[in-house]
Amino acid sequence: MNVADNYIRINVSLPSDLVKELKEKIPFRGISRFLSDAAKEKIEKEEREKAFRELLEAPPAFPEIKDSAAYIRKMRRLDGKRMRRLGI
Repeated sequence: MNVADNYIRINVSLPSDLVKELKEKIPFRGISRFLSDAAKEKIEKEEREKAFRELLEAPPAFPEIKDSAAYIRKMRRLDGKRMRRLGI
């Protein structure tokens, strides 16, 4: 099987100064890989940001807890097994 079978050739327009910089910094046979990796990173970043925005818009999981730090401190104090393990 040819490695190129999983690839599709496309025509992309880029600013000339960007192409010049790519040619200076990236080996000739590596530009496609570089652009492919950059596109994947950008897509993954946008997906993470979208998921984070959706998470921020979601209702709180525990609305009855007003001060989460105080709640955790209280839970830790009441956890006798944990206290013994820590030697407190």
